[in-house]
Amino acid sequence: MKSIKVTGLWTRSASLHEKEITRKTIEWCIKSLGLGRIRNLNIQVNLTTLNDCYGYCEEGNDNRSYILTIANNQSFRNFVMTIIHEMIHVRQWVRNKWTGDGEAEAWKLQEELTDRFLREDIL
Repeated sequence: MKSIKVTGLWTRSASLHEKEITRKTIEWCIKSLGLGRIRNLNIQVNLTTLNDCYGYCEEGNDNRSYILTIANNQSFRNFVMTIIHEMIHVRQWVRNKWTGDGEAEAWKLQEELTDRFLREDIL
């Protein structure tokens, strides 16, 4: 069973839209990053204001549980790209292919995948 839970500070007028963008982007990543066959995958996303980074990913307490914290104080494109970047980290953990700090692969793929996602006109 896959679970996506999006929480956060809904103080701006676009907040409900941000929640929908987040959900659709993660669903696309699950499919596009080859995570669709994973039975138990729980992703919690916290949308909040961050000043020191765009986002980060942590392992949760349960097996195949991940927590993404995404800054909602960034441009639309960067917001989507950050979600995709952090989902690449989820894939690294799920496949046990984390190398170093995991950033080389995430930085390499984030723009290409963001462009592909936006071209598919899902939002």
